[in-house]
Amino acid sequence: MLDLLARDERPLALAEIARRLGLPKSSALSLLRALSAAEYTALDEGGRYRLGVRSFEIGAAYLRTMTPVRAVAPELQRLTDRLGATSHFAVLEGDEVVYLAKHDPPDTGLKLASSLGARLPAATTAVGKAQLAYDGARTAPAPLQPEIDPDELSEVRRLGYALDEGRTATGVRCVASPVFTPEGCCGAIGVSLLLHGGPSTEAVAGEVRLAAERASARLGGREPATAVG
Repeated sequence: MLDLLARDERPLALAEIARRLGLPKSSALSLLRALSAAEYTALDEGGRYRLGVRSFEIGAAYLRTMTPVRAVAPELQRLTDRLGATSHFAVLEGDEVVYLAKHDPPDTGLKLASSLGARLPAATTAVGKAQLAYDGARTAPAPLQPEIDPDELSEVRRLGYALDEGRTATGVRCVASPVFTPEGCCGAIGVSLLLHGGPSTEAVAGEVRLAAERASARLGGREPATAVG
């Protein structure tokens, strides 16, 4: 019932709620009265039902709990502090990645495309490839995009990280590892550094993998065992 009210942008009458949920009006009324007494729903001037203040409070409480963005936040700061590099977290949406969190070093001179809310092609970014390797059945390759070599996705699963060697931003190397919930891959943590100089790819990848593992542990997830080997 709350889900129905949340999905609809307008208050709903008792009869419509009962009809859409397949409930007798008497049963729907009893439930709505109980929800209204606890302030999970409320009546408007026309006697129609909408979500109440307690529903908002519960939703806000959820946002304060361990979401993927919250889980990765300390890891992004730790990566930036240790590597002196920009770190970021992105999620897969269709054939693109969306950047939801980012941490910059104090005096970065790099001009990066990974601004908050930015969208980039998943097939060309390290954070995108790290997730495409676990998309679909979560332990098998996603339906392949034209730019992605299936062998590259297999290598991502074998190594636990993906690379973008200057394809998204000239002169910039990105290294990313997937983050998991119990349901599967929910995003990827990545760092961006100059392509030449600085720590080795292996050293950076080790730090990024560790960060992703810690974030996954906070979320109750872990890398599928079938991805190893």
